[in-house]
Amino acid sequence: MSGRIIKRPRAWLDLYEAAAFIQEQSGPERAIRFLRAAESTLAMLAGMPGLGTRYEPDEPLHAGLRHFPIARHRKFLVFYRPLPDGIEVLRVLHGARQIAGILAEEFGAGLGDGDGDGDGDGDDEADEPED
Repeated sequence: MSGRIIKRPRAWLDLYEAAAFIQEQSGPERAIRFLRAAESTLAMLAGMPGLGTRYEPDEPLHAGLRHFPIARHRKFLVFYRPLPDGIEVLRVLHGARQIAGILAEEFGAGLGDGDGDGDGDGDDEADEPED
């Protein structure tokens, strides 16, 4: 049983960037295997949208969001929403990234800038208070 897969533009870019990095580090064959594993994982999720784990941070904007690791590349997580006839893929992120901050920025919650420090400036450093 297969379902419809809608990939948001940012999810396409995430997959492209991950494959480019894998190609640079390990060669084109490994990057192709990653993309095939990603497509296989998405097809499986589209057929069984409830398979992933519910993503439950403190942010209500993430209601209904689920995540699931890419087969044979378990450090990469697919973040998606189940649809009546498949899935909507929102992001594909490496598990070592500041996922809560990235998703907060993606959905317009708080001051997230993707670096996880909550100051909105895009660097990992907490800003010094001004006198």
